[in-house]
Amino acid sequence: MYRRTRRAVVSSLLASSVVCGGAVVLAPAADAAAPAASCTVTPGPNDTYVTITGEGFTAPRKLNDGESTVDLAVGPDGTFRVQRFQKNVDYTVLAANENQNFVFVNCKRVGTAATPKPQNPQNTTPPLQPGSRRDVAQGRAAGTQAGAAAAKKSCETKPVADKSGAQHSDAYWQAWSQAANRSFNRVCNNR
Repeated sequence: MYRRTRRAVVSSLLASSVVCGGAVVLAPAADAAAPAASCTVTPGPNDTYVTITGEGFTAPRKLNDGESTVDLAVGPDGTFRVQRFQKNVDYTVLAANENQNFVFVNCKRVGTAATPKPQNPQNTTPPLQPGSRRDVAQGRAAGTQAGAAAAKKSCETKPVADKSGAQHSDAYWQAWSQAANRSFNRVCNNR
């Protein structure tokens, strides 16, 4: 969904809640002091993903990125945390039920203190784009090292990618697998 379409969807949700007597839905009741809900988008350390966090929400909730809407796992304390690869989009947290406070909350983009500011912008390299040639080249280099290391330990066990750490694109992992297998077979066949 594009920005205009998303605004139309959010506007229609808002209008339907008002028509259904949901003017109370937009703000908590005066006697029940509900905490304000907030949502932030923080870039990852290598700028390959964003982390979206929120607090003050009641379950169930949905996250909209302008093109798709997914369910959020809101904890009992009203918080959530997800990682997404769509970095340059506006995220919105939507209510799943009409009787929830804070029908929609736009997420605010914040910087990270862990990202150092470059001293000389002429000598900086652009951030790694998922699926780019540099991303594939890094996957190939890492796979070659992993394949050789696995072969040195034992030619019985092929290398397996550890995808639990850094977030990489599918192109990176394909290049990693091909290079790891090629390196593994080359070392084991030369024994």
